[in-house]
Amino acid sequence: MFCPQCRAEYRPGFTRCSDCDVDLVEALSPSDNSAKNELTDGSLGTVKRVWSGKDEERCITLCDRLKAVGIPFKVDQRRRQYLLRVDEHYAIGVPPKFFNDAREVIIKGRLKPHGQS
Repeated sequence: MFCPQCRAEYRPGFTRCSDCDVDLVEALSPSDNSAKNELTDGSLGTVKRVWSGKDEERCITLCDRLKAVGIPFKVDQRRRQYLLRVDEHYAIGVPPKFFNDAREVIIKGRLKPHGQS
């Protein structure tokens, strides 16, 4: 199952994206890159990785912080299964022009709306 908005992959049994609050789909198609995935300044396009790790809760917390200050982001969630073990990895990317602000939010926990001093 996939989120058509942030493109995160979910385990079977999930029906809604916990970040975007939209219904999940069985598979992503090229049409999933439509205008609903575009920001007001255009598509995310190339993103610069601002955080990566294996802690899902930390990823969710950081995404909430970025949302709170209005920084657009994309989450890349990868799951690999090795025999009986599942290895999960998360990465958060932001457009390059938001990179420094995003690092500040992630490292210092600053929660001021984007653009305010």
